[in-house]
Amino acid sequence: MASSANPDLWSDLSGFGSSDGNSDARAALLKVNAEMFVAAPAHDRESIETFETLVLGFLPKTDPATLLELARILTPCRDTPASVLEYLARHSPDASDMQRHPAARRPPAFGSKQLATPEGRLWLASQPDLDAAAVQKLLAVRESAVEDALAANPAFAPDTALFADLLQRARRRPALARILLERADLPTAGQASLYLAADGERRKTIRERVAACLTHRRVTLSFTLTEQDLAELLAAGLKGDDRRLENLLTSLFGFPGSTEWRLLEIGRHRLLALALKAFGVSRRNAIRIFLDLHPALSYPLSSIKDLAREMRDVPVPVALALIESILDIRILSGEALA
Repeated sequence: MASSANPDLWSDLSGFGSSDGNSDARAALLKVNAEMFVAAPAHDRESIETFETLVLGFLPKTDPATLLELARILTPCRDTPASVLEYLARHSPDASDMQRHPAARRPPAFGSKQLATPEGRLWLASQPDLDAAAVQKLLAVRESAVEDALAANPAFAPDTALFADLLQRARRRPALARILLERADLPTAGQASLYLAADGERRKTIRERVAACLTHRRVTLSFTLTEQDLAELLAAGLKGDDRRLENLLTSLFGFPGSTEWRLLEIGRHRLLALALKAFGVSRRNAIRIFLDLHPALSYPLSSIKDLAREMRDVPVPVALALIESILDIRILSGEALA
């Protein structure tokens, strides 16, 4: 692994070995260099050995308070030489305790330097002891690689507002959605919201989980289109007017005018099949809409067969719940999936 920790950074320690009068400066420089070592996104053998040699040479002349501060800085870093940690543990009871509980003693400034670089942010996003402040700063930069690492990190709990933010982003980024769908701890609501990004087998599992949740609801909703409603949907499809069709769906469901269907966007065609199923549109009329609205819905032939199969396999209540989850709307039932 290429080193991001240059051994030359620690050469300035050489002038502080002999004079006791330099103890404060030596302590300050030790702490700065410890922070620089921790901040490096990667360490090779040479950089680790250089850091180890220099630090061990000055630790015997270091006061207890500085030893404890060094322990706070270095303990969370997995590349800190074992010999350095052992020395700190032997000469500071608090440092020894800290090594048994490293996450609880992480210093507030830990990670600030890693946040400055893409490599550092990616490393932080993969750590097993993430805190909310670090996650918030990682999400703020909106880097796909960092979001992917957070999505795969089991330390990032789904029952948080920050995780909900990541779910929102996954609705617009299928690659991120697929990583989240691999999590065993993703609740049914989260899975349903990412339904469009799931493969066939996982969609089947999600539908089954949604159906199980719906058995506990007190109210079952259904819609019946008037002849005029159906005629307007068919007319919008015939004209290839996706905006008109989306506005009709929004109005018929009673959704807010700001609702974003994005039905023609690649990866979202299945949402149209769910909406037509929820309204009880016949297979024949649904296929007419698929054929007329846009060629992307019906070519190749397997595409239109897939949409028709979606309508066949999804019960109406499940279709309604999926639509709400995908669009992040709670109007039809007033309840969120468990």
